[in-house]
Amino acid sequence: MMRDKKRKLQTMFLAVLVAAFTCLPAVMSYAADSVVIRSVNLKFDSQYGSEEILMPGISTTNAGVSVKEVVWKRDISKWKAAKNERVSVILTSDTMIFANAYNRSECKITGAKFVSAKALDNNTLEVKVDYVPVVILGRTARAGWSDSKKTKAVWEKVEFATGYQVALYADDKLKKRISVETNMVDLSEYMDKDAVYYYEVRAIGYTADDRKYMKEGDYVTSDDTIMEYDGDTSGKWKGNTYKQEDGGVPRNSWKQILNDWYYFDGNGVYQTGWLLSGQRWYYMNPKDGKLLIGWQFVNGKWYYLNPDGGEMLTGWIQTQPGIWYYLNPDGSMASSTNVGNYWVDASGRWIP
Repeated sequence: MMRDKKRKLQTMFLAVLVAAFTCLPAVMSYAADSVVIRSVNLKFDSQYGSEEILMPGISTTNAGVSVKEVVWKRDISKWKAAKNERVSVILTSDTMIFANAYNRSECKITGAKFVSAKALDNNTLEVKVDYVPVVILGRTARAGWSDSKKTKAVWEKVEFATGYQVALYADDKLKKRISVETNMVDLSEYMDKDAVYYYEVRAIGYTADDRKYMKEGDYVTSDDTIMEYDGDTSGKWKGNTYKQEDGGVPRNSWKQILNDWYYFDGNGVYQTGWLLSGQRWYYMNPKDGKLLIGWQFVNGKWYYLNPDGGEMLTGWIQTQPGIWYYLNPDGSMASSTNVGNYWVDASGRWIP
């Protein structure tokens, strides 16, 4: 009897084992074909702010997938319209698993540019994207004429604008419409008869690519205001030296040319990179020698150059109300560390 009972138990065990192996391929097939997410869709909805850059809306149309976290490489206060901003979007799913990686055809991005997509684990995917901020340009605060030349139109710059459109009128009739990159233009060649002249100016994106991300501002009509314009416009560039109208060349000195500042050495050559002048450090554009201001990323580190003078700042600075950063003695921004009893995060911002 015991022998029959044992044989019966062995038969039942074998039956269960066969059934389990019979179902296994179906389970594996389900995991491979149904549970793995084969493609990912991510959408960026650009928000046009009036004279300010706004965060885009970010969403996914994948069922069972949600946006867990969005991590921007730079703080929004440092963004520029029409310039790429890198972002990492973390997606999660509780019911399905992600593939190890996706290419651009498998990870479809709307409103931004695909960079990479890699799984952090079965249920978490990191998608890196380049987003281009958009903006509605503002109006110039003032438009008038140069104190040095009465046919030279001069107006105040508009934040984010890369160009301006100028419409010249003679006796209330349109005479000429032109686009320029600077906030001044000599209109004398179009003012060829006795008439009452004025102009209208609006901020624009200067290139076709810029105009994809910048909506032009409103026109502002010039008045009889005489505006100071200290930048030299009478000389000529010859390579990396500047020949003034009198034939001289600036040496061992600062000079403002077309609203930009340069420093020329003893040979009359403009300086690039870091410059020590008057016991203060400045950073000159490596490409064209122009003095740079504000936040600058140099050799893997962030520096802040005084917008009012260009000198490199150190210590605690407040760039906006309530937003503090700490700049080390060498000028580089501190990040992810304690400064005394204060913590600054990865973006360099003090966290109360």
